[in-house]
Amino acid sequence: MLDFIADNIVLFITLTILIFLIVNLEMNSLFGSIKKLTPDSLIQLLNGSKVLLIDLRSSEEFNAGHIINAKNISLDDIESIKINKEDSIVAYGINDNEAIKAAKKLVKLGLEQAYYLEGGINSWIENSMPLSGEK
Repeated sequence: MLDFIADNIVLFITLTILIFLIVNLEMNSLFGSIKKLTPDSLIQLLNGSKVLLIDLRSSEEFNAGHIINAKNISLDDIESIKINKEDSIVAYGINDNEAIKAAKKLVKLGLEQAYYLEGGINSWIENSMPLSGEK
């Protein structure tokens, strides 16, 4: 075994780094202040408590269809949201990137727990969830 590691040190180091990164990502997902939600877990959260949904897409995309009761707020306007640190706020967009950025901004503003919809609005639609404002 040690001979294999010695002969393939670059592969072993790469494997070690990948394992570390995966474990770190999963630990942040489980214990971090930013949590991802599937469409089903978002429904459970919506049914169990008061939640502010933030749609980060353009106003045209928002008006074409959005999750019921969502507010259309741009990433640049996140700081204008009045929040209590115990609020439940879920951000979503076309993909995860903007939603994660919004969640990070919300945590910096003092929110204890921020959420984002994994896969964005497309995952919501793919799971046959209802939209409001469809034309």
